[in-house]
Amino acid sequence: MRSLRKLLPTYLLAGSYALLLILPLLTLLSASLRSEADLYAPGLLPPKPTLAPYGEALSKFPLWRFLGNSLLVSTLVTLGVLATSLLAAYALTSFRFRGREALFGLAVALLLVPGEVTFLPLYLLVDRLGWLDSYLALTVPFLASPLGVFLLRQFLRTLPEDYFDAARMDGANHWQMLRHVALPLSAPALGALAALTFIGTWNMYLWPLVVTKSREMQTAQIAVNFILNEEVARWNVVAAGAILVLLPTLLAFLLAQRAFVRGIAMGGLKG
Repeated sequence: MRSLRKLLPTYLLAGSYALLLILPLLTLLSASLRSEADLYAPGLLPPKPTLAPYGEALSKFPLWRFLGNSLLVSTLVTLGVLATSLLAAYALTSFRFRGREALFGLAVALLLVPGEVTFLPLYLLVDRLGWLDSYLALTVPFLASPLGVFLLRQFLRTLPEDYFDAARMDGANHWQMLRHVALPLSAPALGALAALTFIGTWNMYLWPLVVTKSREMQTAQIAVNFILNEEVARWNVVAAGAILVLLPTLLAFLLAQRAFVRGIAMGGLKG
């Protein structure tokens, strides 16, 4: 009881802060479940909950196409980042070569570069390659991540060297050690990186807006702005569309939450 009394203020403060953070999401969810007549009714709970705004958002706008594009792009980018980051992190950890620390320092320095600095050169490069309005423009520029290299390199340095020494004694080469030792043991860090990459790619707005022209190639974040422009006065339909766009990122984080927390924590144990 004494421990509970001591921790009660902490729990109350953390709970209040958590409620404050999710209050906008709850308000959005409440608006998406209201009819137009009840849209401005007081209270957080809708008087007569209805799924009609979701049906209207899905039937009136090509949300399935937008969601499918975002899902495909986010999945491809996530897989690409996991592959390139693991390969680079393993090389920076296991190989001894001149300039290794300089390369890692360059990767860390790239974390400090704002995306706006590379936006125009990247757009010009994509334009010259003829990739505008295609999945190549939405995926290829983001298949490598300095954050992924940093996170996985730090995580691999926490692994006991005995595992790799045992694999070498059994005659394993680097590809075998990468596949059978580094890859399974890096599951927490890979889960954290996958969650970060998927959510970040899903939430991209400016880049897909610039490099896509046809409706068939646009992503879910553009769909929210499209619904907002079309349905200015119908906020329940706008809220329903926003919830549909937001739902996959929430599911991705909930599924990878344990790996996310563990990977971030263990990735910073060893410098």
